[in-house]
Amino acid sequence: MMNLVEMRRQHTRWSIDQNPAEIIVKRTEKKKAEGHIAVVETDEGPFVVRVFVSSSNTSQKVTTLAGEKQVDRYFGLLADHEADIRAGTNVKDEFEAMGMKFLVKAIYPQTIHGQVTGYQGELERVN
Repeated sequence: MMNLVEMRRQHTRWSIDQNPAEIIVKRTEKKKAEGHIAVVETDEGPFVVRVFVSSSNTSQKVTTLAGEKQVDRYFGLLADHEADIRAGTNVKDEFEAMGMKFLVKAIYPQTIHGQVTGYQGELERVN
């Protein structure tokens, strides 16, 4: 009999397979290095994920010193337990899928019995 962790991982993979997108994550990370903060850029992946429309947030215009940009927070992400996708104050993950560019705003591990079964994320579409 299959355990709950493996069953949930299979459910996550099945859901991703209904509308998969292969992505390469462009990671920009700030790391301590020899007494200073270094900005390290790497590519992670490829990962097969599912990008989906989420009804939780709205489109808004963000004004910065450099100008304005249109920001849509209508998108979510589903990834399997092996994906390395991050979000936080020291790391910025971006990728392209479906002809659009996305920034990972938050990533939440889904767990059962302390084991990761997949990840759900909040995405911001950026122009």
